[in-house]
Formats: sequence, structure tokens, C-alpha cells
Amino acid sequence: MNRFFLLVIAVIVFLSGCKNNNSVPDKNAAFEKELQEKFIKAQEGDIIELPEGTFFLSRSLVLDGVKNVTIKGSGTGKTILSFKRQMEGAEGLKITATGVTLEDFAVVDTKGNAVKIQDANNVTFRRIKAGWNSLQNPNNGAYGLYPVGCTSVLIEDCEVSGASDAGIYINQSKNIIIRKNHVHDNMVGIEIENSTDADAYENLSENNSSGLLVFALPDLPRKSTSRYRIFNNRIYTNNAANYVAKGNVASEIPAGSGIVIIAGGHGEVFNNDFSGQNTFSLAVISYSSLNKTYNDSLYNPYCGGISIHDNKIARGTGSADVNGALGKLLAEICGTKTADIVYDGVVNPAGKNTDGSPKESERICMRNNGNIVFSNLDVPGKGKNRSNDISKFNCGLTPLLEIKLNQ
Repeated sequence: MNRFFLLVIAVIVFLSGCKNNNSVPDKNAAFEKELQEKFIKAQEGDIIELPEGTFFLSRSLVLDGVKNVTIKGSGTGKTILSFKRQMEGAEGLKITATGVTLEDFAVVDTKGNAVKIQDANNVTFRRIKAGWNSLQNPNNGAYGLYPVGCTSVLIEDCEVSGASDAGIYINQSKNIIIRKNHVHDNMVGIEIENSTDADAYENLSENNSSGLLVFALPDLPRKSTSRYRIFNNRIYTNNAANYVAKGNVASEIPAGSGIVIIAGGHGEVFNNDFSGQNTFSLAVISYSSLNKTYNDSLYNPYCGGISIHDNKIARGTGSADVNGALGKLLAEICGTKTADIVYDGVVNPAGKNTDGSPKESERICMRNNGNIVFSNLDVPGKGKNRSNDISKFNCGLTPLLEIKLNQ
């Protein structure tokens, strides 16, 4: 009799376990169907509330053409959208909607980019966590938070990690504020590409390959990156290996770099705290120094009108990275001993005075950055006149205006 009852109990437990296991996918399927319907049927001004829990989604969430929608969770540790089982779509969230606000939830383990917002105005990311549980993995998606072709973008109090290219990636956008974010264990913490009027401040960028990258590329609709202010950031120990795919400009940046400006004009870098980068803390480089060709007649490959001042700089004690085009250039001219601040010495020929000096609009100014090692690489002269004399750059430029948004 006892054996019989034990057998019955075992069967009941087994069947109960099967029922509970099946309920998990049923729960996720029901939630995903309901959420997809909310995105599809969203009306102007709607608030799409995400409940607490971890939900596994199988395809991208798409919001298209609806104005002023808010997507709101219960907190980045409470509302988690996992795309680990994603079967359809490249992004976690793909949005082409003006006035969208995303706040208080996490997007993890997407097949491609975590959140992409395209061709929209008045975009807000607030307290969003985006990333991949497997950090510094080349198989992860390229970008965490990715606004492209947008106007008036606010990204604040977010955390992004594990992107195989850039954690926060601003592309061909204008009027941008990136503040109080934590970007870590990405290839690049923050990238600002072919964008204008940007403020990036009070961010912590650590354990990436490069802390922050400002650059302009040829052959894109928006031709330049200008009027950017990078200030009050903490740029710490960005020494992770760089495995960005060849052909991408980020692959040319050596690991162990703090802030890199490539073909960026009219910018201000000040009051930042650099610590622990092994290759350099800051570099100002023209696109031509990367030995890349282009056919865009409207593109300006030079840096000019940049003021670098009042930064605190303490370089790391590890070995400099001499890989990628920039790393190899540094090794060729400087050997294994690089500098805290590196400048390639390339000036726009159209921006020179008759005596060869740069015009006011093309000057590179550096002052009050402490007792640092500086290197003017003299790339035009192939390093023959390389100089560590920073006194020639002791000048000031008119401060840029603060970016103000309506969000």
C-alpha cells in the first residue's frame, strides 16, 4: 500500500512540474502578444506601461509614426525585456516616432542593437538599462542606445554595457544632451558621429576599449561633427581589447584611449577626470592621418577650433596598444612611450594664415591640464619635427553655448 501511494505522489509531482514548465512560455507568449498589440495600436499621447518581471520576447518591438508615446516600466531591475530567445528582427526596440519617451526598464541580450530610434524629434531615454550579459563579446549587438537622424535627444541616468561597438551611439543628429550615464564594458563608451550641438557631461565611462569618441565620416548626409562640449565626465581605465570589425573607424582606435576626436571641429573638452588609460588620455586626429581614402568633396577631414582645458589627467601604468591605424602611427613616431595628450599636427590648408599659422577658427588650444606629457606628432612631416612643447597651444577660444532642450 505504501508503495502505491508513493507512486501516485511521484506521478502528481511529475505532472505538476510539466504544467509549471509549460506555463513559463505561455506567460511570455501572452505578454508578448499583448505588448505587440499595444505598440501596433498606440495612439498619440498613449502611455504603454510595462509590468514588473522578466519577459522573454521572440521578435522586435516596433513603434512607427505615432507622436508623444511614453513607454514606461517599474525600474531597470524590475522590468526586464530579454531578447535572448529573439527569432525575428535586428533590434530589441525599433522606433520611428516623434516625442517618444523611454524610461525605467531594461533591454537585454538583443540579437542586434538594443534600442534604435530613427528620424524622430524630441527623443528621451531616461533610466534605461541596455546591454548584454556576456560582456566584451564580439557577437553582441553593435549599439546599445542608438538615435540616428534625430533632433533634440536627451539620454540621462542610463546604463549601457556589452555593446560590440558603442554603448551610446549618436549618429547624424543635432541638439543632444548625454548626461549622468554609466557606460562600461563596451568597445566604445559613447560615440558622437556626424552630429552637431551636443553636450556630454557627468557621465562615467569605464572598462571600455575607448571612453568617448567624437568623429565625422565622409559619404554621409550630415557632413560634420561640430559644436560639442565634453565636460565633467569621469573617464576611467578604458583598456579593454578592441575587436571592432575591420573597416569600421572604431577599429582604428587603440585600446587604452580616453577621449578621441577625429575630424571634429569647434569643440570644447574641459573639467574631465581621466585616470588609468594606458595609451593616451586624449587625442586630436585628422581623418587623413588614418590613411583612409574618400571621394566626398563636401567632407572636411580636419580638426579645428578645439579648446582642451582644465582637465585632470593621470595615465595608466600598463603598455600602450599599438594596433589599428592610430596605434601603429603612434608606435612609428613615438615608439612604445606615448603621451597624455596626442595631436597629429595636421592643419586644414584652407585654414592657414599667410605665415602658415592656423586661423583663429582652426586653432587647437590646450591649457591648465596639469603636469602632462604632450606630443605633436607632426604627421605631415612624418614625425621629423615631433615636439613635446605644449606652450605653442596655450590659448583660449570663445566658450560654446549650453545646449537646451524642451524635454
